[in-house]
Amino acid sequence: MIAAQLKIANRREVFRYMRTKYLRTGEDTSKAEIAKQTGISNPTLMKITEFFMEKGLLEAGGEMVLSVGRPSQMLKVKRDCMYAVGFLLEGMYLFMGVVDIFGGIVFRKILEVERDMMAVSRQIRDGLVTEVLSEAGIDRRKLAGIGIAVPASYDMKTRTISTGRMVKIDRETYMGDYIDEMEAMYHVPVFLENDANAECLGASNMRNLFGEGGDMLLISLGTGIGAALMLDGKLRRGFHERCGEIWCNVPGSREPLGPGKTLEDQISLQEVFKKYGMEYRDGVKGMSPAIRRRIAEDIAKELAVVIHNANTLIDCQDLVICGQVIELLGEPFLEAVNRHLEELMPLGSHPKVQVESPFAGIAGIAGTCIEYQVERILES
Repeated sequence: MIAAQLKIANRREVFRYMRTKYLRTGEDTSKAEIAKQTGISNPTLMKITEFFMEKGLLEAGGEMVLSVGRPSQMLKVKRDCMYAVGFLLEGMYLFMGVVDIFGGIVFRKILEVERDMMAVSRQIRDGLVTEVLSEAGIDRRKLAGIGIAVPASYDMKTRTISTGRMVKIDRETYMGDYIDEMEAMYHVPVFLENDANAECLGASNMRNLFGEGGDMLLISLGTGIGAALMLDGKLRRGFHERCGEIWCNVPGSREPLGPGKTLEDQISLQEVFKKYGMEYRDGVKGMSPAIRRRIAEDIAKELAVVIHNANTLIDCQDLVICGQVIELLGEPFLEAVNRHLEELMPLGSHPKVQVESPFAGIAGIAGTCIEYQVERILES
């Protein structure tokens, strides 16, 4: 390894160790501990910590009193050194939040919006970024990036979106000009991502504290339905940037794909609520416990088949359901999904399904901005 690469690798190791330790224990770190745990020599470690202090990533913590000699100065990652703003469009709801360098969401908000991605994108560009920063009390100079997650396929190479019928994206649409305009306005990187992919990234970071993740299958269910797949800690995008997409599955039928025949048409919250004569936007307001259980059972039965079929092929260690379905149907829904999975595979081959809030997507997409900026500092 050449000297420049070794320098960056050592910086990355020190920063990763300090941040992970704080996330796990809430404690500051001494240079002696870092040297012991990473194997980096004291002179090299001194240069690294001085570099981090200059860049504003670290600050002095408390003092550790030793049995002999002078107290040792502790160090800690500076929590307020940078922030990223994240937006996740979930059909008729826009989730908004601000994330710090630890991946923690320090501000969150939900806005009901028009189911039109381009219209919402303009709202984000022209006012919502500034509004969120103001309400969160964040100095704009500390903005590290803006992340936007949408219920559509996004091709990073061509910077185009497609298959976003829930938000009026019915053809391939170029987003490069929009991203460039945003970056020119706010002078920070702007990242676009599929909503389920963002939720998968956020859920993985929460479980692994920015460490090496494993395999995860995530299902996102709200106004529409989507999915994402992580293998060996890396998001799997697929040849057409559509890996994990399940909305077009045909549940329990041999009829050809067509209007009203897809999985999304059958079990998205919007469509299921409609079958029971209710509006999705009203949530569970006025809903009887019996109807709530029936809706949970209807969705869980179909969804369990999809999860079973998908996970039989990829055998993930983590199965996660994310989205408004968790907020609205809660524990009875989760219990029903796991019960149906056990019926499909009685030998217990599937792990238990876990749940995450839609704000996992905010942590995922805004966290991408944070990691990008941290890496730029490490490589500078």
